[in-house]
Amino acid sequence: MPKGRSIVVRKGGNWPIIAILLVVVFVANQAGYLGPRVQIPGLTQQPTGGGAGPTGATYMAGVVTSDTAAYDSLDVAQTRTIGTDVKVLWYAYRSGWQLLGSGDAADLSVTKDDMNIIYAVVSGTSSYYVDCSKTLSMNSRAKNVEYKDIDGDNTKEFVYRLDISDIPFATGTGKYVMPCFNVYALTYDSGAAISSPDNIACGTSKVTKYIEWYTTISAEKKGLAVYKVVLKVNSTDISKFKLQRLNIPGPGNLDGSSFTQDVLSTETKWTYQISQNLYGADYVKRPVGTLNKFEFTTTLEIDLDTGDVLNWTLYVYYLTASEGSASLSDSVLTTVS
Repeated sequence: MPKGRSIVVRKGGNWPIIAILLVVVFVANQAGYLGPRVQIPGLTQQPTGGGAGPTGATYMAGVVTSDTAAYDSLDVAQTRTIGTDVKVLWYAYRSGWQLLGSGDAADLSVTKDDMNIIYAVVSGTSSYYVDCSKTLSMNSRAKNVEYKDIDGDNTKEFVYRLDISDIPFATGTGKYVMPCFNVYALTYDSGAAISSPDNIACGTSKVTKYIEWYTTISAEKKGLAVYKVVLKVNSTDISKFKLQRLNIPGPGNLDGSSFTQDVLSTETKWTYQISQNLYGADYVKRPVGTLNKFEFTTTLEIDLDTGDVLNWTLYVYYLTASEGSASLSDSVLTTVS
């Protein structure tokens, strides 16, 4: 040791370091970095009947009173009737789906094993679609939605996963009160129609022609769930025609390459599949005060010989509110003038 230096050790000099280390360990434990948290009385509270999850989350158990309402998707001042216009069932998932109740003001028994998650299973009727995306966006506790058959009746429903953490507890009733789950319903239009454009005269040189098809909705505040669009022509000679573009409300003005082309025995067909069911369909809606014209303008490249007659037919396939398939169609001829 160098001459003239000395080391002085003061009693208690390590306590500030030890205190800091204890604070660091405590914070790390409460953050879950050191395994299950140490529950310290006065710092962690749990509701009666609840239980702590593996990371210290509190899971409620008891009775939850449902609260749900329905509105017109295109006129939120217009209410719809739960159980008549749209249906709502409440489920938990406990090693399988378990029905808890139905509709509004139903008492739902939840357990800590549900981990604060219940499911609203929503379906429309023959007159109303469920506006799936609007219902999801307008309910903050709805974390996602799936479209599936959970009760084995071969009918799919919209299944919304709801987080019921920290919902209020009514001391007077001894029950938890669910914040209102709002369902939005779109009126199914059984009277939609498609236009009938005039036939088109062409020369014998290659030319671009437009068939200005469009659909209409029979009344404001109604809609149609389009799931597939098909174009057909009565020829297999693809040197004489080409689908350049076809507009579909929602997806937009699509290039012909976006369609599946099939050359069959007597015709050529182009198909654009939007969805297989009501989930993901293209909902063509007519809000109040908007133009009632939904364009399916078709752009074609035509190269005909004298005497050629091409018969073009557009099919707009849609799903009814009961998920039956139907279509609108119209045909236009292209001829040599």
